[in-house]
Amino acid sequence: MTTKEAEQSLAVIRALMERGTRYTHISSASAFAAGLVTLAGCAVRRSAILPFGDRGNFVATWVGVFVFSLAAIVAFTAISARRNRERVWNRQAQTVVLSILPAFFAAIIVSQVLYQNGLRDQLPGIWMLLYGCGALAMSFFTPQAIRALGIAFMVAGGISLLLVPGHEVAAMALSFGGIHLGWAVAVSLQRQAELAARRAASVVMQDR
Repeated sequence: MTTKEAEQSLAVIRALMERGTRYTHISSASAFAAGLVTLAGCAVRRSAILPFGDRGNFVATWVGVFVFSLAAIVAFTAISARRNRERVWNRQAQTVVLSILPAFFAAIIVSQVLYQNGLRDQLPGIWMLLYGCGALAMSFFTPQAIRALGIAFMVAGGISLLLVPGHEVAAMALSFGGIHLGWAVAVSLQRQAELAARRAASVVMQDR
């Protein structure tokens, strides 16, 4: 067995071990959908087509984006689990959800306080930071790519709050839109490379 073949075999073994210890059904398709929904929300905000006034339009747009994004995450995660003939709501899924709940709860409370005090321009940056915190908490129980997502959102949140506060539409488009889409593409390419390595390793084992 050559060095390359050995590396491919180790990649297969590593992937199988990770499947047993981490929740692997978080789909890049859900991040792609969340990115597209966010960009659609940005278009709605920019066009001002909703009839509820600026404050009402703000709430209606981003609550709608959140609901559709959450629905996409649940749907694609369930599809991935069923494709692998595993339970959707298993112990690993419960652990992942529990890990992100503190950040989610904090986001609701902080958003309400800032909104009531007329500081909604700060909300996109706060959302980025708390989303990043939630993703980093999840990364202990999910594939390592989630950690990169969390770090990216925390950096984006810091930049948004400290260097370019406000700019609601641009901030949401670049973060929840752009980062999600970029991450989804990167993860898809990585998984394709891993699948190719598994196939190659399988062929090598069959030839032995």
